[in-house]
Amino acid sequence: MDQPVTLILGLGQMTGEAVARRFAEDGHAVVACDQSQKRVEKFADSLRDRAIVHQEDLDTQIGVKNALAAALEAYGQVDHIVAVPPIPPKTAFAELDVAEFEKAHTKALRTAILILKMFERHVAKRVDEAGETLGRKKQLGSVTFVLSLSAQQVSEGDFADAVMQHAILGVVRAGAVDLASKGIRVNAICALRPRAESEDPWLRKRTPLGRASLADEIAEAALYLSSPKSAIITGETLVMDGGRSRLSGIIDDFED
Repeated sequence: MDQPVTLILGLGQMTGEAVARRFAEDGHAVVACDQSQKRVEKFADSLRDRAIVHQEDLDTQIGVKNALAAALEAYGQVDHIVAVPPIPPKTAFAELDVAEFEKAHTKALRTAILILKMFERHVAKRVDEAGETLGRKKQLGSVTFVLSLSAQQVSEGDFADAVMQHAILGVVRAGAVDLASKGIRVNAICALRPRAESEDPWLRKRTPLGRASLADEIAEAALYLSSPKSAIITGETLVMDGGRSRLSGIIDDFED
């Protein structure tokens, strides 16, 4: 099959939909899965004729397996995965319920690992079935995780998200090394998302470009990291924060 197939795991508020649209525009066959039935119903109409949209519990092994199976049933293969893990509620260290956090953290970390393990198995099976022709190709697929800026830059009062996102980023970096010999690239996008702008009234003053990343900009970055144009890039983090991480500290009087 010449048409690349991309599986999107998690739709987010806007990001997953934008990724689905952009990949479809670039000629990919797209399957998108999310654990929220309401979100699936919402995006099923807007993505009509552009993507197959399924509801799956991505916090479980069977859910990730079913998502991959849905793409295989529709197209017979998966070439790329774009994972958009959910962002936990803003929670400061002092407000943290350790037991609840442990559950959420374990789910997020387990899901990230499962995505890599199941995709690696799928790629290995494709190589076995296709023989030497496919086996000689040095690049057989990519996985891109779309994370919040907390994976790169910690903000006071956002303890839960920062720890979870850093854990997933560790999976990205370690996974990239172990899967390179398998022809799989693993990268991350750390983006200051639109949700952060609505929650943080001082965002504009602390960001040189004065705004969060647009969903379409994140989608364009994900497409690049999944394309042959980024063939040498793996284990890297593309930071989309409008220059915020370049500031030496919080500058309250920074003007747009």
